Amino acid sequence: MPSCIICHLQIDESKDSFYECENEHPVHDKCLADWLLHSQNCPLCSDPYSPSVLSKFKGFIEEKEKEKQEALEEELRKEAMKKMEKVTNNIIFLKFIETIESLIEDKNYADAIDLLIESYNETSFDDQNLRVLFILGKANYLRGRYDLAINFLFKLVKLKFDYPDGFLFLGKSYEALGMKDKAEWAYQRIK
Repeated sequence: MPSCIICHLQIDESKDSFYECENEHPVHDKCLADWLLHSQNCPLCSDPYSPSVLSKFKGFIEEKEKEKQEALEEELRKEAMKKMEKVTNNIIFLKFIETIESLIEDKNYADAIDLLIESYNETSFDDQNLRVLFILGKANYLRGRYDLAINFLFKLVKLKFDYPDGFLFLGKSYEALGMKDKAEWAYQRIK
């Protein structure tokens, strides 16, 4: 009994369905079906399979190609949805920041800080959360709560050391509390 050149299992010529290339290399029909998804040539000798053999697997190959195309389209759809969701979230965040900055401009620091505290996530280190930390520090500085400003701004610059505006308001807060050495330290880190 010959063995399949793909799976290397015995081929029972009385029971198993199998095919051969022009050089008589035997292969199970199921093994050949999977192989033909990658190549139309014999895996051993690289000679092409005859058109009569290929025609028997045409429907199977077309079905697998269709499944592959559908899976690709689904993946692209999911990727597009993720991008749309990210853009939507960015727009919502920018509108939120616009609202906060308007409250700060109107010197309504308490409401601005309350909204910022609600949106602040201590476990997230993304750019949006860092911006919230900065605005929390800036708003507390503007309302004269320099201790709270230092608290938020120091958290910010620990997470993102290259945040010049964070160091600027940190320095101003230290200066307002009479901590000239620390203010100088913060100012030196402004690029």
